[in-house]
Amino acid sequence: ENQVVLLHSHFGNEGFRNLELKQRLKVPMITSFYGYDVSKLLKGPLWFHRYQRLFSEGEIFLAEGNYMRKSLVELGCPGEKVIVQHLGVDLEKIKFEPRRIGRDGKIKILVAGSFTEKKGIPYALMTFARIRAKYDNLELSLIGDSSGISSDELEKSKILNIISKYDLRKSINLLGYQPYSIFLKEIYKHHMFLSPSIHASSGDTEGGAPVSIIEASASGMPVLSTIHCDIPHVVMDGKSGYLAPERNIDALAERLEFFVSNPNIWIKMGQKGREHVKKNYNVRNQVQKLEEIYHSAIRKTNFF
Repeated sequence: ENQVVLLHSHFGNEGFRNLELKQRLKVPMITSFYGYDVSKLLKGPLWFHRYQRLFSEGEIFLAEGNYMRKSLVELGCPGEKVIVQHLGVDLEKIKFEPRRIGRDGKIKILVAGSFTEKKGIPYALMTFARIRAKYDNLELSLIGDSSGISSDELEKSKILNIISKYDLRKSINLLGYQPYSIFLKEIYKHHMFLSPSIHASSGDTEGGAPVSIIEASASGMPVLSTIHCDIPHVVMDGKSGYLAPERNIDALAERLEFFVSNPNIWIKMGQKGREHVKKNYNVRNQVQKLEEIYHSAIRKTNFF
Protein backbone atom coordinates (compact mmCIF):
# COMPACT_ATOMS: atom_id res chain seq x y z
CA GLU A 1 0.00 0.00 0.00
CA ASN A 2 1.24 3.48 -1.00
CA GLN A 3 4.24 1.86 -2.70
CA VAL A 4 6.17 4.14 -5.04
CA VAL A 5 6.30 2.56 -8.48
CA LEU A 6 7.70 5.41 -10.59
CA LEU A 7 9.78 8.57 -10.15
CA HIS A 8 9.22 11.57 -12.46
CA SER A 9 11.89 14.27 -12.27
CA HIS A 10 11.30 17.71 -13.77
CA PHE A 11 14.42 19.35 -15.31
CA GLY A 12 17.57 17.46 -16.17
CA ASN A 13 19.57 18.70 -13.19
CA GLU A 14 16.86 17.43 -10.83
CA GLY A 15 16.92 14.09 -12.62
CA PHE A 16 20.62 13.77 -11.90
CA ARG A 17 20.12 14.70 -8.26
CA ASN A 18 17.36 12.09 -7.96
CA LEU A 19 19.49 9.18 -9.20
CA GLU A 20 20.34 8.10 -5.63
CA LEU A 21 16.66 8.26 -4.67
CA LYS A 22 15.82 6.16 -7.70
CA GLN A 23 18.35 3.54 -6.58
CA ARG A 24 17.01 3.49 -3.02
CA LEU A 25 13.41 3.16 -4.17
CA LYS A 26 14.34 0.69 -6.91
CA VAL A 27 11.91 2.25 -9.36
CA PRO A 28 12.15 3.49 -12.96
CA MET A 29 12.62 7.22 -13.52
CA ILE A 30 11.33 9.57 -16.19
CA THR A 31 13.03 12.94 -16.60
CA SER A 32 11.43 15.91 -18.35
CA PHE A 33 13.67 18.57 -19.89
CA TYR A 34 12.41 22.13 -20.38
CA GLY A 35 14.92 24.73 -21.51
CA TYR A 36 17.80 26.07 -19.47
CA ASP A 37 18.72 22.48 -18.54
CA VAL A 38 19.67 21.79 -22.17
CA SER A 39 21.19 25.20 -22.87
CA LYS A 40 22.38 27.62 -20.17
CA LEU A 41 23.27 24.85 -17.70
CA LEU A 42 25.69 23.32 -20.20
CA LYS A 43 28.05 26.29 -20.47
CA GLY A 44 30.77 24.25 -18.75
CA PRO A 45 31.66 20.52 -18.86
CA LEU A 46 30.25 19.62 -15.42
CA TRP A 47 26.66 19.00 -16.38
CA PHE A 48 27.56 17.41 -19.70
CA HIS A 49 29.40 14.68 -17.80
CA ARG A 50 26.65 14.38 -15.21
CA TYR A 51 24.08 13.94 -17.94
CA GLN A 52 25.97 10.95 -19.37
CA ARG A 53 25.28 9.09 -16.13
CA LEU A 54 21.66 10.28 -16.11
CA PHE A 55 21.15 9.14 -19.71
CA SER A 56 22.64 5.74 -18.84
CA GLU A 57 20.64 5.10 -15.67
CA GLY A 58 17.34 6.82 -16.50
CA GLU A 59 14.64 4.92 -18.36
CA ILE A 60 12.75 7.62 -20.30
CA PHE A 61 13.39 11.26 -21.15
CA LEU A 62 10.65 13.65 -22.22
CA ALA A 63 11.17 16.58 -24.59
CA GLU A 64 8.67 19.33 -25.38
CA GLY A 65 9.28 19.02 -29.11
CA ASN A 66 11.51 17.73 -31.88
CA TYR A 67 14.14 20.45 -31.45
CA MET A 68 14.63 19.54 -27.81
CA ARG A 69 14.60 15.84 -28.66
CA LYS A 70 17.41 16.41 -31.15
CA SER A 71 19.32 18.44 -28.54
CA LEU A 72 19.13 15.57 -26.03
CA VAL A 73 20.32 13.03 -28.59
CA GLU A 74 23.23 15.30 -29.54
CA LEU A 75 24.17 15.45 -25.85
CA GLY A 76 24.48 11.68 -25.80
CA CYS A 77 21.02 10.45 -24.81
CA PRO A 78 20.03 7.27 -26.71
CA GLY A 79 17.33 8.21 -29.19
CA GLU A 80 15.12 5.28 -28.20
CA LYS A 81 14.86 6.72 -24.68
CA VAL A 82 13.57 10.15 -25.78
CA ILE A 83 9.85 10.76 -26.27
CA VAL A 84 8.26 14.01 -27.44
CA GLN A 85 5.63 15.02 -24.88
CA HIS A 86 4.01 18.33 -25.76
CA LEU A 87 2.93 20.85 -23.17
CA GLY A 88 -0.84 20.95 -22.98
CA VAL A 89 -3.31 23.82 -22.61
CA ASP A 90 -6.89 23.67 -21.34
CA LEU A 91 -9.14 24.32 -24.32
CA GLU A 92 -12.21 24.44 -22.11
CA LYS A 93 -10.79 27.52 -20.36
CA ILE A 94 -9.36 29.04 -23.54
CA LYS A 95 -12.25 29.64 -25.93
CA PHE A 96 -11.88 30.47 -29.60
CA GLU A 97 -12.70 34.05 -30.51
CA PRO A 98 -12.21 35.46 -34.04
CA ARG A 99 -10.16 38.64 -34.11
CA ARG A 100 -11.69 41.68 -35.79
CA ILE A 101 -10.96 45.40 -35.62
CA GLY A 102 -13.33 47.12 -33.20
CA ARG A 103 -15.26 50.35 -33.61
CA ASP A 104 -12.34 52.38 -32.33
CA GLY A 105 -10.24 51.25 -35.29
CA LYS A 106 -7.34 50.28 -33.05
CA ILE A 107 -5.09 47.31 -33.81
CA LYS A 108 -3.81 45.92 -30.55
CA ILE A 109 -0.66 43.84 -30.14
CA LEU A 110 0.19 41.82 -27.05
CA VAL A 111 3.67 40.96 -25.77
CA ALA A 112 4.01 38.84 -22.62
CA GLY A 113 7.06 37.45 -20.90
CA SER A 114 9.53 37.93 -18.11
CA PHE A 115 12.22 40.53 -18.78
CA THR A 116 14.89 37.98 -19.66
CA GLU A 117 17.08 38.21 -22.73
CA LYS A 118 15.75 35.04 -24.36
CA LYS A 119 12.26 36.59 -24.66
CA GLY A 120 13.55 39.14 -27.19
CA ILE A 121 11.31 41.93 -25.91
CA PRO A 122 13.62 44.75 -27.15
CA TYR A 123 13.23 43.32 -30.67
CA ALA A 124 9.45 43.29 -30.26
CA LEU A 125 9.48 46.96 -29.26
CA MET A 126 11.84 48.05 -32.03
CA THR A 127 9.69 46.19 -34.55
CA PHE A 128 6.57 47.87 -33.17
CA ALA A 129 8.24 51.28 -33.29
CA ARG A 130 9.05 50.89 -36.96
CA ILE A 131 5.48 50.01 -37.94
CA ARG A 132 3.93 52.46 -35.46
CA ALA A 133 5.61 55.24 -37.45
CA LYS A 134 3.42 54.27 -40.44
CA TYR A 135 0.19 53.34 -38.67
CA ASP A 136 -1.07 55.59 -35.90
CA ASN A 137 -3.86 53.17 -34.92
CA LEU A 138 -1.46 50.66 -33.33
CA GLU A 139 -1.28 49.92 -29.62
CA LEU A 140 0.93 47.48 -27.74
CA SER A 141 0.47 46.01 -24.27
CA LEU A 142 3.42 44.50 -22.43
CA ILE A 143 2.83 42.01 -19.62
CA GLY A 144 5.93 41.20 -17.60
CA ASP A 145 8.72 42.68 -15.54
CA SER A 146 12.16 41.99 -14.11
CA SER A 147 12.59 39.34 -11.44
CA GLY A 148 15.09 41.63 -9.72
CA ILE A 149 18.28 39.74 -10.58
CA SER A 150 21.01 41.76 -12.27
CA SER A 151 20.60 40.28 -15.76
CA ASP A 152 16.85 40.94 -15.72
CA GLU A 153 17.38 44.47 -14.45
CA LEU A 154 19.76 45.07 -17.35
CA GLU A 155 17.12 43.78 -19.78
CA LYS A 156 14.49 46.02 -18.17
CA SER A 157 16.79 49.00 -18.64
CA LYS A 158 17.10 48.16 -22.34
CA ILE A 159 13.33 47.88 -22.66
CA LEU A 160 12.65 51.22 -20.99
CA ASN A 161 15.38 52.92 -23.01
CA ILE A 162 13.82 51.71 -26.27
CA ILE A 163 10.40 52.98 -25.20
CA SER A 164 11.95 56.37 -24.45
CA LYS A 165 14.16 56.48 -27.55
CA TYR A 166 11.28 55.84 -29.94
CA ASP A 167 8.77 57.93 -27.97
CA LEU A 168 6.41 54.99 -27.48
CA ARG A 169 4.98 55.82 -24.06
CA LYS A 170 1.63 57.01 -25.46
CA SER A 171 1.12 53.84 -27.52
CA ILE A 172 2.38 51.21 -25.04
CA ASN A 173 0.60 49.92 -21.94
CA LEU A 174 3.09 48.61 -19.38
CA LEU A 175 1.04 46.16 -17.32
CA GLY A 176 3.84 44.61 -15.24
CA TYR A 177 3.53 41.12 -13.83
CA GLN A 178 -0.05 39.87 -13.90
CA PRO A 179 -1.77 36.70 -12.68
CA TYR A 180 -2.69 34.09 -15.23
CA SER A 181 -6.37 35.09 -15.13
CA ILE A 182 -5.50 38.62 -16.25
CA PHE A 183 -3.23 37.30 -19.00
CA LEU A 184 -6.16 35.31 -20.38
CA LYS A 185 -8.42 38.36 -20.28
CA GLU A 186 -5.80 40.46 -22.08
CA ILE A 187 -5.48 37.85 -24.82
CA TYR A 188 -9.05 38.54 -25.88
CA LYS A 189 -8.53 42.31 -25.85
CA HIS A 190 -5.78 42.07 -28.48
CA HIS A 191 -5.57 41.10 -32.13
CA MET A 192 -2.13 39.52 -32.43
CA PHE A 193 0.62 38.08 -30.25
CA LEU A 194 4.24 39.13 -30.74
CA SER A 195 6.90 36.86 -29.21
CA PRO A 196 10.37 37.08 -30.87
CA SER A 197 12.42 34.68 -28.72
CA ILE A 198 16.20 34.53 -29.18
CA HIS A 199 19.24 32.56 -28.07
CA ALA A 200 20.54 34.61 -25.16
CA SER A 201 24.21 35.50 -24.74
CA SER A 202 24.24 33.31 -21.60
CA GLY A 203 23.24 30.30 -23.72
CA ASP A 204 19.69 30.34 -22.38
CA THR A 205 16.86 29.40 -24.76
CA GLU A 206 13.17 28.57 -24.66
CA GLY A 207 14.14 24.90 -25.01
CA GLY A 208 10.72 24.11 -26.44
CA ALA A 209 8.17 26.84 -27.06
CA PRO A 210 6.61 29.38 -24.66
CA VAL A 211 3.24 28.20 -23.35
CA SER A 212 1.95 31.74 -23.95
CA ILE A 213 2.30 31.19 -27.70
CA ILE A 214 0.27 27.98 -27.51
CA GLU A 215 -2.42 29.72 -25.45
CA ALA A 216 -2.58 32.75 -27.74
CA SER A 217 -2.92 30.52 -30.78
CA ALA A 218 -5.59 28.43 -29.05
CA SER A 219 -7.64 31.60 -28.47
CA GLY A 220 -7.72 32.42 -32.18
CA MET A 221 -4.94 34.99 -32.14
CA PRO A 222 -2.42 35.07 -35.00
CA VAL A 223 1.17 34.87 -33.73
CA LEU A 224 4.36 36.55 -34.95
CA SER A 225 7.43 34.82 -33.56
CA THR A 226 10.90 33.59 -34.49
CA ILE A 227 12.58 30.46 -35.80
CA HIS A 228 13.71 29.42 -32.35
CA CYS A 229 13.77 25.98 -30.69
CA ASP A 230 10.35 24.30 -31.06
CA ILE A 231 8.38 27.45 -31.88
CA PRO A 232 8.14 26.45 -35.60
CA HIS A 233 6.25 23.33 -34.48
CA VAL A 234 3.66 25.50 -32.72
CA VAL A 235 3.37 28.45 -35.11
CA MET A 236 2.71 27.23 -38.64
CA ASP A 237 4.49 29.81 -40.77
CA GLY A 238 2.06 31.40 -43.22
CA LYS A 239 -0.91 29.49 -41.79
CA SER A 240 -1.43 30.32 -38.11
CA GLY A 241 1.07 33.15 -38.01
CA TYR A 242 4.49 34.14 -39.29
CA LEU A 243 8.06 33.38 -38.29
CA ALA A 244 11.20 35.45 -38.75
CA PRO A 245 14.88 34.79 -38.08
CA GLU A 246 16.07 35.67 -34.58
CA ARG A 247 17.11 39.31 -33.99
CA ASN A 248 16.00 40.30 -37.51
CA ILE A 249 13.98 43.47 -37.10
CA ASP A 250 13.61 43.96 -40.87
CA ALA A 251 11.96 40.56 -41.25
CA LEU A 252 9.80 41.00 -38.14
CA ALA A 253 8.67 44.44 -39.29
CA GLU A 254 7.82 43.18 -42.77
CA ARG A 255 5.62 40.45 -41.33
CA LEU A 256 4.04 42.72 -38.72
CA GLU A 257 3.14 45.27 -41.38
CA PHE A 258 1.53 42.52 -43.43
CA PHE A 259 -0.56 41.53 -40.40
CA VAL A 260 -1.59 45.11 -39.77
CA SER A 261 -2.49 45.88 -43.38
CA ASN A 262 -4.38 42.62 -43.97
CA PRO A 263 -6.94 42.14 -41.18
CA ASN A 264 -8.94 39.91 -43.51
CA ILE A 265 -6.46 37.05 -42.84
CA TRP A 266 -6.76 37.16 -39.05
CA ILE A 267 -9.80 34.92 -38.67
CA LYS A 268 -8.50 32.17 -40.96
CA MET A 269 -5.09 32.23 -39.26
CA GLY A 270 -6.78 32.07 -35.88
CA GLN A 271 -8.84 29.07 -36.96
CA LYS A 272 -5.75 27.26 -38.23
CA GLY A 273 -3.97 27.93 -34.94
CA ARG A 274 -6.88 26.66 -32.88
CA GLU A 275 -7.12 23.48 -34.94
CA HIS A 276 -3.38 22.86 -34.61
CA VAL A 277 -3.41 23.34 -30.84
CA LYS A 278 -6.51 21.17 -30.46
CA LYS A 279 -4.83 18.35 -32.34
CA ASN A 280 -1.36 18.55 -30.78
CA TYR A 281 -1.47 20.49 -27.50
CA ASN A 282 -4.82 19.66 -25.86
CA VAL A 283 -4.02 19.09 -22.18
CA ARG A 284 -6.46 16.19 -21.90
CA ASN A 285 -4.81 14.32 -24.75
CA GLN A 286 -1.38 15.05 -23.35
CA VAL A 287 -2.33 13.80 -19.88
CA GLN A 288 -3.61 10.57 -21.40
CA LYS A 289 -0.39 10.17 -23.36
CA LEU A 290 1.67 10.80 -20.22
CA GLU A 291 -0.26 8.14 -18.33
CA GLU A 292 0.50 5.68 -21.13
CA ILE A 293 4.19 6.60 -20.88
CA TYR A 294 4.05 5.97 -17.12
CA HIS A 295 2.51 2.53 -17.61
CA SER A 296 5.02 1.69 -20.33
CA ALA A 297 7.97 2.63 -18.10
CA ILE A 298 6.65 0.48 -15.26
CA ARG A 299 5.97 -2.54 -17.51
CA LYS A 300 9.37 -2.45 -19.20
CA THR A 301 11.44 -2.48 -16.02
CA ASN A 302 12.48 -5.45 -13.93
CA PHE A 303 12.08 -3.75 -10.56
CA PHE A 304 8.84 -5.55 -9.72
